[in-house]
Amino acid sequence: MNKKENQLARNSALAATADKEIVTKRGHRFDEKVTLPIVIEDDFENIKKTKQVIEVLEKIGINSDILRSANGKHVRAGKGKMRGRRYRVPKSLLIVSIKEELEKSSENLSGVDISKPQQLNIELLAPGGIAGRLTVFTKSALAKLGGSK
Repeated sequence: MNKKENQLARNSALAATADKEIVTKRGHRFDEKVTLPIVIEDDFENIKKTKQVIEVLEKIGINSDILRSANGKHVRAGKGKMRGRRYRVPKSLLIVSIKEELEKSSENLSGVDISKPQQLNIELLAPGGIAGRLTVFTKSALAKLGGSK
């Protein structure tokens, strides 16, 4: 893919994460009082337990999207079942952070992806080519994302 075309696609998908209408149209569920994009303190990166991550997400008001993903798991139609792709799990939220501790504590959450700012790509921001993924940024990741071009 062309470099400028790739940057345009990534920037468009990033901009779509801040639009409430696009995010809800994609199927994500969250409280109406939540403002997008969701930016949280850097202390969130130091959490070591999945239970604590769930508590923080409940306080923010976005845990219902993870439950939607967990309840949406179903057996795939077609021959993909025989080829090691038996279950289809909907995508939930994307967490963008700098530290690896958060990856360990969030990897068991259904449909959740964790990424570093320099590894953000169009497939993470707009799975299936549909923009508007519910995204949580830490302050340091957002600063690093704003500084890189």
